[in-house]
Amino acid sequence: MTVRIRPVHSRTVWAAPAARSLFVLLTALLLIPAPLAAAASADTASVPGGGSASGSLEPSGLEQAHNPDWMSALPDDTGLSELSLPGTHDTMAARASVFADTQDVDLPTQLRAGVRAVDIRTRHFRDVFPIHHGLEYLHTNFTNVVVQLTDFLREHPTETVVMRLKEEYTPAENTRSYEDTLNWYIHDDPETGPRLREHLWPADGNRFPTLGEARGKIVVIEGFDAEETFGPRWGTAGMDIQDTYELTGIGDVDRKWDLVRAQFDRAASGDAQTFFVNHLSATGNPAALVTGTVPVTVARGVPGTIGILDRAEDYLEANPIGRTGAVMADYPTAELVDELVARNFR
Repeated sequence: MTVRIRPVHSRTVWAAPAARSLFVLLTALLLIPAPLAAAASADTASVPGGGSASGSLEPSGLEQAHNPDWMSALPDDTGLSELSLPGTHDTMAARASVFADTQDVDLPTQLRAGVRAVDIRTRHFRDVFPIHHGLEYLHTNFTNVVVQLTDFLREHPTETVVMRLKEEYTPAENTRSYEDTLNWYIHDDPETGPRLREHLWPADGNRFPTLGEARGKIVVIEGFDAEETFGPRWGTAGMDIQDTYELTGIGDVDRKWDLVRAQFDRAASGDAQTFFVNHLSATGNPAALVTGTVPVTVARGVPGTIGILDRAEDYLEANPIGRTGAVMADYPTAELVDELVARNFR
């Protein structure tokens, strides 16, 4: 069965929901690895650790967190680099294939829960930006992202959102550069232009702003090539990033956790002007995918393997003081987001 989707910049949904759901279900049934299938029927209490994130196919429960205005209580002179920011990796990858899926709630729900760092991945296709995770089109587009972010900021003007904007997959059928298309969204598109001109923080080289400078704004981190500066560039000297994402198998989760924990420790004691990023997310290399090493099993664990989310929740509970920087998670739980928000006030 083939479902053909044409990515466009409008908010039109081009696949019938029932057809797309059937396609995803059939794909999952045919390709779902054995450890993931086992996790679906395992009693959560039987998983070592047994925390709120255990069980690969259980929902995150993120909608139970409610922190829509948490930045309002912080002083204006607080630097964004000084904060602990709940974040989502591949923010828009909800209801994707088992190999690409990284979230189970939509962007507005994430923002209301308290997420303030997002990871937006845009393919440059036919002079617009459909949202992708690798080669997979996520049935949404940059216009949707802009509308949802700016709607939230208009309702909650004390908040700011840090957005890593990344060029994803292979550009095709374009008549202009990625930078030119981004400028079209900012200056010319009647739907996104007024919103972005109002809500984009005006970049100042690689400097991250204070919260007072950025309230009501989107702070872009550039993950694309451009002559113009739209925000701090991903991976420059002012950033410290942990993003080891390719594992050799489900047993490699231990190594990933060692890297996550070390980054937590560095952020807690590091220079206040350095913007720390810690990815809890990972997946298997191509060979490991057949063993069940996919984002959901790495995040939530399977019988015999404690997932990264449970480990992170336990670590943060045991170490309640200290900045974390931006924590980019697959399927973050309400408990994880609440704990990260609370650290900013201790």
